Amino acid sequence: MPKVTDTITQPQPPDRRVECERALEEDFQIFTSLAEGAGWTWQEIALALMELTEDYVVGMRMAAKMAETNPVPFPGNKTLH
Repeated sequence: MPKVTDTITQPQPPDRRVECERALEEDFQIFTSLAEGAGWTWQEIALALMELTEDYVVGMRMAAKMAETNPVPFPGNKTLH
């Protein structure tokens, strides 16, 4: 399985989106080639990826919202005395 390239710059560079795209590009090309080789059309692949991307975004937004509204409580000291 191909490995996505790690970030190579500071945590929040101005071109981080472009860097992420570049890091994913090779694996994306491999992935879409595999799908085409399995008989899917480019249109079917594109629509499936758009649906999966939407599901990913919705899930990540929900997780972020839950983390925001329900922070993990600090356990504190449970010593009984």
